[in-house]
Amino acid sequence: MKKFKRLLLLGAGLLSLSALTGCNNQTVPDNGYLIKVWGTFNDTYGAIIDKAIAKMKELHPEYTIKYTKQTGMGYDGLADLVVKGIAGGDYPDAVVAYPDSVSNFLMAGRALDITPYMDDPEIGWTEADKEDIPAAYLEEGSSYFIPGTYSVPLCKSTEAMYYNRTKLIGVDLSSINDEINNGDPIDDEYLQSLTWDELFNKLCPALIEYNDKLDKDHKIITPSAEYAENWALVGYDSDDNLFITLAEQYGLPYTSINESTLAGSVDFVEKDASGKFAGVRDEYIELMRTFAKAYRNKYFTTKGVINKNVNYVSTTGGMLFSIGSTGGVSYQFSDTTHYDVGVAPIPQRSLDDIKLINQGPSLAFLRRGELNSNEQVLRARGAWMFYDVWSSVAVNSEWAQTSGYTPIRNSVTSEQSYLNYKSVEGKDPETLAILTARNANYVAGTLDYLFSSPVYYGSSKARSAVTGIMADIFKNTTKSKPADNVDLDSTDFDDIVRTYFEKAYNAAI
Repeated sequence: MKKFKRLLLLGAGLLSLSALTGCNNQTVPDNGYLIKVWGTFNDTYGAIIDKAIAKMKELHPEYTIKYTKQTGMGYDGLADLVVKGIAGGDYPDAVVAYPDSVSNFLMAGRALDITPYMDDPEIGWTEADKEDIPAAYLEEGSSYFIPGTYSVPLCKSTEAMYYNRTKLIGVDLSSINDEINNGDPIDDEYLQSLTWDELFNKLCPALIEYNDKLDKDHKIITPSAEYAENWALVGYDSDDNLFITLAEQYGLPYTSINESTLAGSVDFVEKDASGKFAGVRDEYIELMRTFAKAYRNKYFTTKGVINKNVNYVSTTGGMLFSIGSTGGVSYQFSDTTHYDVGVAPIPQRSLDDIKLINQGPSLAFLRRGELNSNEQVLRARGAWMFYDVWSSVAVNSEWAQTSGYTPIRNSVTSEQSYLNYKSVEGKDPETLAILTARNANYVAGTLDYLFSSPVYYGSSKARSAVTGIMADIFKNTTKSKPADNVDLDSTDFDDIVRTYFEKAYNAAI
């Protein structure tokens, strides 16, 4: 994206503020400025936001920060509210949003390039500050289809595989398959290094055979009623992340951006010269076949095919393995189940090329007046300075400990309270405290393996479109009556894969 030349075709509303000068020479009116910030954070985080607001008032009394919790909606709903508000003039100066949503703000002509304020010698970040932010997080904020920095990291996370240590650690599968963990009982080190091949072809079938030999009072597979017939050994909480991550791990196309035109392209199908669906790559068909077989064998499932009453996939529902967001670590623990939960990387295609998705919302900035007007510059300064407080070591350390999100400053990981938080020493097993400590140690080692999908106007449509592909394939090839099952090695299965890829492609373009 650094090679992109600035486009003027989308109108003056998309121009960068980088050319502006004199940012420090503006005068705040006597009554100050009200800076509006919108988010969806619940009251658990409200106290920390209040502390950041109080610190902002102490440092910059000329500004008043008003944080509004938009209730009854997720991040997509919040982004839609902003877009609708832009039309009527009722929208915030800063909003918590995912990159796909920021691209919509760009097209609406209201996304603000925060670069001049980030680089400002008075209120901006020093080089040491910038080096304190993980590179993957900074790059995400400047990797849009228009040059500039339109978002900054706030709630960053990736995915982890959570596993039931109480039931798994020490299980000896050597009599079933002595290749598993070199014939030794299952331990944490083995579970930290799983590939999809090892998981589906060795570990899962051995665990099911092992469980079948146990008497009913000692079985390790005990699915809860909420998962019903859609239970499996491994559950994946995000169907869209699953598809996108598999594409990245297996080197298959998903989406891309044309560097000359900055137009987005949907690439997970083959297209003819006119851009219409022309087929599916054989590699994708084989990948879908692998996962469909795992689904049928009860090795693998996703939230998309589980009972709708399940809000998230979790080890608390009887799954031995649950793949979900590191920002949602608390969902993997229940005071009533009393399981000791471990944390490991998600399975990979190859341990020599680890791929983990970079996710979590950022803070995006919006302009309300003319770019070079006194009011707009002052509003932008205020919004930036509030983010600077919110992202400070002291506030971000408390934020990360409360939320489970990854610290957005490297220096937080050496701050004393965070060191205590991520230490496993002296913490009892089967507690949330030790699980969050393991989670914190895990995310600290993921930063070199993160990837992000291309963001362009319409990229959110592509993400939404692929969400249902694998669940549809699973449900429509494995029926409640086994006699109705589709032969997964047949051309009938191939045709079903093509059907759902075509459906997704048409929804994405």
